[in-house]
Amino acid sequence: MSIELSRADVLRGRFIAIAEAARPPYAIPEQDFRGRCEPCGACRDACETRIIGQDAEGYPILLFGQAGCSFCGACAAACPAGALSLEQARAWTIAAHVKASCLSFNAITCRACEESCKAGAIRFRLMTGGRALPLVDEENCVGCGDCALICPSQSIEMRSRNTEEVMA
Repeated sequence: MSIELSRADVLRGRFIAIAEAARPPYAIPEQDFRGRCEPCGACRDACETRIIGQDAEGYPILLFGQAGCSFCGACAAACPAGALSLEQARAWTIAAHVKASCLSFNAITCRACEESCKAGAIRFRLMTGGRALPLVDEENCVGCGDCALICPSQSIEMRSRNTEEVMA
């Protein structure tokens, strides 16, 4: 899925495209979410890391590459309509994916993503020629986006596990 960046995103320094369906982690299934969500901004205001933004229609989306999610649940607690719910949330399927533009693929030592990953889901396999291959363990990746935030080459995108749908 390809999303174009707006001029406003570029001027704000937000260089990573956001997919419409990158809902906060406690979102109920999408078919029910749009019917229940009243784009009031309560979840955005409650978010401690400020990772929640809004799409063109005002619905909440995650701004991977701008912040990481702490999974604190404040967004769900603040949602007056029940579109974000700790009890009814869909399974969280987002995980990190390293793109070919990663500095390590080009023999430049950088392990910022590995160092920022609290879950230990990113590690590097040493290769010949001074390269190191970044590996993401999707089983351990919690999908917080901290690695996408810290990556100096913006080479990490967030995707639904085992699919090609880019979340950011």
